[in-house]
Amino acid sequence: MNRNNRTRRNQGFTIVELIVVVTVIGLLAAIAVGAYNKVVNDAKVAKSRALINTLSTAKSLFVADPNTTPGLIDQFNSSQDFGLIAKYIRVNGVQPKDDRDLLTLSGFPGSVQISLGTVDNSSFNTSNPTPDTPPTVTGYGL
Repeated sequence: MNRNNRTRRNQGFTIVELIVVVTVIGLLAAIAVGAYNKVVNDAKVAKSRALINTLSTAKSLFVADPNTTPGLIDQFNSSQDFGLIAKYIRVNGVQPKDDRDLLTLSGFPGSVQISLGTVDNSSFNTSNPTPDTPPTVTGYGL
């Protein structure tokens, strides 16, 4: 009877069982990290696209504003002056002061760069027609 009890207490996992368990846990961890990275990258792309849509809408509102003159559109196209479209943008109810403030309010890191693009001014019969180019966000997701 004493010999039977001693054998039971000394039984444990074999090295093969431990290797199998560690391998399975490693595979599950690798799959989880890959899925997490995909979700993070997808969120960055969605956030960048949302900012691009915000900037495109602000440009459209700028052009549609009856107070916008062909001269203001030419000024925007030549300098990409954020101040011209800033009044059409709200981030959490706050109007950004400049493009850096827009990025800060939107939660983007400081390494992100935005380009506002240009506005189509061909309907104003200008001597320097400029096609419409969309805004871009670089350094984050896209």
